[in-house]
Amino acid sequence: MKRILIYLLLLAAIGMSAQQVPTSFPRKFLMEHFTSANCNQCPLGMRYIVEYLDQQTTPYIWVSYHAVYGTDEYTLPENNELAMDFMGIYNVPSVVFNRTEQDGLMVIGAWDLDAWNAEGRQVEDDSLAEASVKIDHRFDATTRQLNITASGEVANVERNAYLLTILIKENRLVGEQADAFSSWKSADWQEYMHPRVVRDFITNTFGDTVYITNQTYSYSISYTMDRDWVAENCCIVAYLTPLDKAPIINAEQAAIVVGTQGGEQYGPYGITEGKGPNTSITFDSVRMTKMANNQMEIMLLSSKTIQSRYFGICKQIGYVYVNTTDSTLVPGTYPIQYSNEEETITAGYRVDEEETLGGSRLVYALSTDLKNGKVTPIHQWRMSSGKMCLNEDGNISLEFTTYNGTTVTATAMYDFSPALTGVEDVINSEAQGLWGKKVLHQGQLLIMKGGEWYNLLGYRIGKTL
Repeated sequence: MKRILIYLLLLAAIGMSAQQVPTSFPRKFLMEHFTSANCNQCPLGMRYIVEYLDQQTTPYIWVSYHAVYGTDEYTLPENNELAMDFMGIYNVPSVVFNRTEQDGLMVIGAWDLDAWNAEGRQVEDDSLAEASVKIDHRFDATTRQLNITASGEVANVERNAYLLTILIKENRLVGEQADAFSSWKSADWQEYMHPRVVRDFITNTFGDTVYITNQTYSYSISYTMDRDWVAENCCIVAYLTPLDKAPIINAEQAAIVVGTQGGEQYGPYGITEGKGPNTSITFDSVRMTKMANNQMEIMLLSSKTIQSRYFGICKQIGYVYVNTTDSTLVPGTYPIQYSNEEETITAGYRVDEEETLGGSRLVYALSTDLKNGKVTPIHQWRMSSGKMCLNEDGNISLEFTTYNGTTVTATAMYDFSPALTGVEDVINSEAQGLWGKKVLHQGQLLIMKGGEWYNLLGYRIGKTL
């Protein structure tokens, strides 16, 4: 009788064990991001990535490999092994979702995500997985010892082994970043916040083999963290693949310091612009517009061409915002400072929520677009301090320092005409004798003043059309 009871209990336990393994598990997709601090398109790529991921409904994990485009301080040999040797990636920024094809492609240029986001496209993989991933760990802040156990259940009874990859990533890493045409349209960054950076592989690059017993697996490993890494900004990432390294079956992450987010709250972010041009500028055209907030926008344009190393021929534009209630600029000295105080110039500033720049700044804009009445900034430097002087003859002298210490001097000529308040004022000012003849030429309105043709931006076209 006792033996029968034990036998029945064993059968019940086996039955319970079989019933406890689900037929599928919730899935987190893994986005492997390939980037480089040397890549001038990568800040824009990261902007597109953030916008795309914000629209995804399936939970995700983001890891960034600095690879391919030369080496930077975050490049690992394993990253290039993954990128070039395994995935055939030779251009960044690129992303791979779950190491599966998305719309017929496994490797996707990050810039394509802008269109994907507009289309509301989701990652084309199941939201359910054949296996789960769980991370248990202990971290000793004194010794920097990290003990990790990754385990899970397996619904696929035909599997007898997986490759398990465990790595450490760190957020909020501040370093240099090239930038040609990001959402901030800045020069290269001296300080840029790099997110989700893979610091080290704890297992082999493509994982260590874990064997499945009774539809479960478990793997334990110890690791000593580098003391320069900020533990509160670090996460453990673990993911499963078949033995042929693809696709990603499931993934999980855990903040190393319990009670923190592991730095996941920090995204890509430009902090300090790179060095601006040490230069002296002669501005040939001045457009003044009275703003509704008791500011006068002085737009200074130079006819001199500047060659952008990425985007071709540009023209220099100065945006100066004078705090005044007057419609005409009064001779005097106007300091550049952080205030809206009367008779001062508002220094350049950042609008972090919108990732834009405002206030007084020097801009390099595409020359071809300027001729069509459109300002397309390529590079921008904020004016942090300095002054603008205007004498009785209308001579403007401007000297300012950018946020990174570059000093720029400039001159221009002001004719003391009342500031315009919009396009209508530009057109109607002909009747007031401020402007001369106006014509519609090749689809744009041009205005004659002082024997020269100008477009509505104040950009000088020339003496003849």
